Parts: sequence; structure tokens; C-alpha cells
Amino acid sequence: MSQIASILRTTLAAYKEATLCRLFGRWRPKPPAAPHYDYISETFTVERFGQCQQGSYIEVYRPDTPWRDAQGRQRAVIFLHGFVLGASQIYRAHLEHLVKQGTTVFFPNFQTGFCAFPDSGLMTLAELLDEVIGEGRPSQEKWLHNALQSVSGAYAQCGFGPGAAVDTYVYGHSLGGLFALSWPWYVQAGGYPAELIPRQVVTADPIPSGTTTERAQAPMQLGAALARTQSDVDLQVTGAALTMPVAILHGASDWIVPKEHWQAPFGWIATPHKKMYLSQTDTHGCPGLYANHEQATDDTSFFRPWLATLLLDGVGSVDTLDYSYLWAGLDQVVAQGVRADLLTFEMGQWSDGQAVAPIQTYLP
Repeated sequence: MSQIASILRTTLAAYKEATLCRLFGRWRPKPPAAPHYDYISETFTVERFGQCQQGSYIEVYRPDTPWRDAQGRQRAVIFLHGFVLGASQIYRAHLEHLVKQGTTVFFPNFQTGFCAFPDSGLMTLAELLDEVIGEGRPSQEKWLHNALQSVSGAYAQCGFGPGAAVDTYVYGHSLGGLFALSWPWYVQAGGYPAELIPRQVVTADPIPSGTTTERAQAPMQLGAALARTQSDVDLQVTGAALTMPVAILHGASDWIVPKEHWQAPFGWIATPHKKMYLSQTDTHGCPGLYANHEQATDDTSFFRPWLATLLLDGVGSVDTLDYSYLWAGLDQVVAQGVRADLLTFEMGQWSDGQAVAPIQTYLP
């Protein structure tokens, strides 16, 4: 009952703030403007492989002008989506931001269905769950194997197969964050090419292992579907293969995965080069900045805003928490070579000069 009360309290607070912004937003401070990016590849292509209903669908964002270092090595990011969030439109702005920097991005939809927004633009929760999960008891491990197989095949088709000169990074949101943290272990256990081993791992609001810790929280049918999923990806096992630097970019207001749920699992990550960062909700102006579970998403318009707020803990948008936190963190790792536990963040100022709430270190 306390969980439902917390969800309703958070949802009502978000709607109260949205109402205030609609009524008085023109007189309230504005958030920092989007930064200017000097992209090296404004043009790119999107290649699609596999079948959506079979869990083998993958989109590959390929820059027309790929970045190469002095030795000719290229960069690749494996981008893993959240639970039932497999349509690439949900993360499209971030995907395009990465590819325009000359990085090849692999976006597998490891679940079955919902590979694109419906033509109507809106769908019900029942329709989403039926398309993605259906009957039975789906398995996290099966989904992760789907992602491994589709990415491995796409690597080979894009010239990143065994022996290729490529530096790989893995990024994941929510359930995809757990998969990103487990990726090195499954690559090694499955005998996949070494090119799939990431140099560093970055996650956004990842769920902890559901096997031995509190699982992610969600209300109504979404929570029931999450509870029905077999939690057979265990970070207490897979974390031993995380010998590379790791960053967890979390939101302090995330109620689907409260930050406290990471206190024990954080210790299972083997590398000493790890850090968990926290963004802060800041409603000093309009629109407000919400450090919730959906801060990593760009577009959740397949749901009505009230439904996204109630079920997903937020409405996807591109704002300062993307530019200056999530995108900036991954950019530092991939494009600048900064170690994941040494990231820095400049959040900027509201239009009246007040500083945006800063990024904090939560763990260790």
C-alpha cells in the first residue's frame, strides 16, 4: 500500500507542477538552452536486420563519416533499452546524437514486438504488454541472449567481426542497464567475439538483479508483468566479469528503482573503478527537470502523458538532464576517453541565473 501511495503522491506532484507551468510558465525561469555540438557526421543511415516478433530485430545507426583514431580504430556503442521500451523512437534523439559524432550505434529490440510506435500514435497498456510479452513467463536471460545474437550478427554484417579495429562501449537503461552490467559475463560465457567486450560500461537508472534483491517497482498490469518475468540474470554472478570502468547514472527521484536498492548490488561489481551518480529534480522554473526513471527517454508519446507519469515514472523529453548529465556522461566515456568513475558535470543555470541542481555522488 505504501508503494501505491508513493506512486500517487509523485504523480500528483508532477501534475500539480505541470499545471502551474501551463498557467504561469511564461513568467517563470527557463532551463539552460541546448548546447551546440560540432558533429562530424550530420548524415547517417539506419540499417535494420532480423524479425521483430522473434526478438531478433536490430537497428544499426551508421555514420556516413565514421570517427577513426590515428590507428584507424572506430567506435561502437551497444544501446540496450528498458523493459517494454523497445521502439527506437523512445531514445531516438540520443541515438542520433551518438551517430552524428561518428559512432556506430547498435540498438537491438530483444523483446518480441513494439519495434516502432503504432500508426495511431497511442496504445493502451494491455496492447503494449500483449505485443511485448504475450502469454507465459518470459525470461530475462532469453532476452539478453536475443540481444547478444542480434548484435553479434550485426557486428559481422557491418564489418566489426572478429579481428576488426573497433572500440566497443555498452550503455543500457532500466532493464537494459542490468543487461549492460551483465554483458561482459555473457559474452565470455557464450564464446562471442572479443570485439563485443566493452572498454567501459555506462548505465541509466538500471534495475538491480531481481534474483536476490528487491526488484524494480511498477504499478498495475506493468508491475504484474514485471513480476511474471523470470529474474534469471543475476548481477551477483555476472558482476565478476565487470573488470572495466562502470558508471551508474541514476535519478534521486526514481521510485521504480529507488537509489537505496543499489547499496548491496553495487558491491558485486568487480572493478574498483566504479561510481554511482545522482541527478536531482529541479522545479525552479518551467519546464521542470525531473530526475526520475524516465530521464533517459526522449519520447514516450505512445502513451498519454498521465499514463506515462503513472506507470513509467515520467514523460520522456529531451532536456538539461540529457544534454548535461546522461548524454554528457556517455560522451565523456566514448568520445573523450574519460574513465567512468571520474566523470564531471556542468549543469548550467536557469535563465534567472540560479544554478541547476548539481549531480551528486551516491556510491561508493
